[in-house]
Amino acid sequence: MKYILSLAFLTIISLEACKKNQIAIPVNPATDYASVKFVNGEPNTTRSYQFLWNGQKITGTGLAYAGIFPGTVEYAALAPGQGTIAVSIDGDTTFTPVAQANISIESGKRYGIIWSGDISKDPFVMVENRTQPTDSGYVMVQCVNLIQSNQTIDILSLPDSTVLFAAVPYKGVKDYVKLPYAGTYLVRETGTHITLAKATLSLSQTRNYTWYVRGKQYDTLATSKTKITLDYYTNGYPQTP
Repeated sequence: MKYILSLAFLTIISLEACKKNQIAIPVNPATDYASVKFVNGEPNTTRSYQFLWNGQKITGTGLAYAGIFPGTVEYAALAPGQGTIAVSIDGDTTFTPVAQANISIESGKRYGIIWSGDISKDPFVMVENRTQPTDSGYVMVQCVNLIQSNQTIDILSLPDSTVLFAAVPYKGVKDYVKLPYAGTYLVRETGTHITLAKATLSLSQTRNYTWYVRGKQYDTLATSKTKITLDYYTNGYPQTP
């Protein structure tokens, strides 16, 4: 399930802080908490961001482009309910938000919150990382398009060019599909043969993943730090369905 988050402001949860203005968050939450991970999806290699929850810093250090907190597998534990997620530029000691959004999270659920870098509208994408059991030899994959400038994409598998995710808009999310744990994939501009990225992946069997395609529009130069890339994180360890 996808949530596009609009600009807003709300209340706070109280957790013990290990540093001034920073929340100390366990990475192995109980079911009384919502499990959340944070991704910097803005294709800007000169700027890092701090993520804030109700005005308090979550990230220990600033997240550079493509950075994930607390990790590709781990999640941070937040008290369920409503609150405000925001980002500030790393190094800003006042933690002035560049963008913020009101969110609602539920206990026992997992979420990925991705900062897009687009402050004009809907700066964050929140993806529910629910558990989808699958068979040995396979994985379950959901997909997010983070390529800036509103580029719509398809993702295909090789060698047969089967379309796995079709017409994914900018900030759009496609629900789970079942895939072999290893394969080679193409990212193409929708309705064309323009290849934007290629990735060969070997993933952990029976796991759930969120793929996110990041980068700048038409940036396909191999040496570019903002080239279009098929990236991913693990939706936590397997849970009982």
